[in-house]
Amino acid sequence: MRKPLILHTARYTGLPWDILKSIVPDSFEIKTLNELSYDCLLQQCVDADYLLVSGRLPIDEGVLSAAKHLKMIQRTGVGTEMLDMEAIKAHTIPVYVNAGVNAQSVAEHTLTLMLACLKRLPHINKQVHEGVWQKQQIGVTTRELKGKTVALVGMGNIGRMVAKMLQAFDAKVIYTDIVRQDEETEKRLGLSYYISFEAMLPEADILSFHCPLTTANTEILNKRTISLMKKGAIVVNTARGKLINPDDLYEALASNRLVAAALDTHFEEPLPHNYPLAQLDNVILTPHIGGLSYEAFQSMMAGAIENIVAFENGKMDVIIDKRII
Repeated sequence: MRKPLILHTARYTGLPWDILKSIVPDSFEIKTLNELSYDCLLQQCVDADYLLVSGRLPIDEGVLSAAKHLKMIQRTGVGTEMLDMEAIKAHTIPVYVNAGVNAQSVAEHTLTLMLACLKRLPHINKQVHEGVWQKQQIGVTTRELKGKTVALVGMGNIGRMVAKMLQAFDAKVIYTDIVRQDEETEKRLGLSYYISFEAMLPEADILSFHCPLTTANTEILNKRTISLMKKGAIVVNTARGKLINPDDLYEALASNRLVAAALDTHFEEPLPHNYPLAQLDNVILTPHIGGLSYEAFQSMMAGAIENIVAFENGKMDVIIDKRII
């Protein structure tokens, strides 16, 4: 009897692939792409019963038409920008996401990036490795998180966790979101609500993104909105790269209009050759790993496969709260 086939729509090798395979029950077959290309996805999806979607290859009309056996689409995370929602609706394919599964990991990465910018860790680490010892001279150029105003764009699972962590540093937290938090949550997390993104900018010592990407907020941080920010502010992005215009951010950082930026997500991934922001020593870049700690990756994959198994077995009550289509 043929086992239901789960096709992973990116390409994993090594430890990530070993972890994923170990989670899949023997009653299922799982494959990852032979190569990371849309053509390969079209070829391999023909026999797929389930798509386990990660990476950035589009799940569009071409894929849906080729995947004749497709029953359900499961995201490994929560982002949906690679999904053609209209085409998926037309094919009546349900979609499930992994809401909140990697919030702890992303929140910790966010705090790490904030502190690394304030403490100038990459620059100082490089100096010491090169034999430069400037204790007082370099020490007094660093900053503390205490007392800083941190502006959070988005107050979902990750935003709330970042806000909670910031309480330990006695930072002031302001936020904006399309949905305001209830009074109890704002009080518990010490939050001050702002009606708009632009209204927050003049107050922010650190601006940190925690929202999904939409057509309305694409490149929301640009030359005009940067001009509203404090001189010497810091930008952190662990959400989606296209929230920021990279050319405008480069100009602000190169001119010291902004003092530093730390980016885990990028306008183009992987980074293009000779990426301008990579040439600046006041920029910290990581390869979209905020939500991929060992613990988060295991939980993310386990949750995704659990959903697929439940769907195959008709246990809809187990996964209904994670369905988006």
